[in-house]
Amino acid sequence: MRPSTAHRLVFVCSTRFVCTSTNKGVVRRHDVGTKTGSGASSTARVSLAKYKHRTSHIATTTHRAMSSSAAESNLVQYVVLRKDLGLSLGWPLGSICAQAAHASVAAVWEFKEHPDTVTYCDPERIDDMHKVVLEVKNETQLRALAEKLTENGVAHKLWLEQPENAATCLATRPYRKEEIAFLFKKCNLAKGVVVSGAAIAGQGQSGG
Repeated sequence: MRPSTAHRLVFVCSTRFVCTSTNKGVVRRHDVGTKTGSGASSTARVSLAKYKHRTSHIATTTHRAMSSSAAESNLVQYVVLRKDLGLSLGWPLGSICAQAAHASVAAVWEFKEHPDTVTYCDPERIDDMHKVVLEVKNETQLRALAEKLTENGVAHKLWLEQPENAATCLATRPYRKEEIAFLFKKCNLAKGVVVSGAAIAGQGQSGG
């Protein structure tokens, strides 16, 4: 019997191959490896198995890519300021900002070869930087925090303002938040304007 244009005959020609006959007289062989009583159902099973394998591979690849992207986007740099610089010592806002900038840039530069720093400063991600800016009450607390970070192997830069050699701010290199967040639990988020009324009125020169 000759198959019509819209019809295909599928039949079993051996215990290892399912052959498909088409209207063009082309015989295709599909190695299924087992004997089956229905060529059509066997072909469907082979196709379904290939489809499942392919979609499973795509899903795994996508999950890995998403996981990698999420990890990279979770990189943050912690910056910790002294609250008393403005409230008690009357430093103007510009000077306080300068301390944060000094510590942040110094930490990035000092650990520039670390893979997380390289990723954090990647030109394609440079506009997606994340920082967590915290505060402590005074220099004593800031130095104590620096010692705690050192004890836990956390790479950071404690900025010492000269010529006073006063610790004014610290910053870590970029880390994944979940790696070091627990070390900053006792620190508060730096909120509002942390400068005195006299500093706001313009006393002193912004610098640092």
